[in-house]
Amino acid sequence: MTRSDILASVREELAVAAPDVPADADPAALLGADLGVDSLAVLEVVARLEYRYGIAVPDDAWPGLTSIDAVVEHIDGALVAAS
Repeated sequence: MTRSDILASVREELAVAAPDVPADADPAALLGADLGVDSLAVLEVVARLEYRYGIAVPDDAWPGLTSIDAVVEHIDGALVAAS
């Protein structure tokens, strides 16, 4: 799985949980401050990605999931660690 595949899946799940976020939103933009994604939508996105990829995001990782890039990076790292 490539990083661009993960980015595409994050965008798909974000479109479900926060449909007002533009499909081409800057991956470096902050989910809350820049894109207006509330904490419940972030929770939904991450939960959907956990299910999709069969991974778990530990509680101590949540504060770092502040942008699309950060979520992609975390998922990528979790998949590498699981393999």
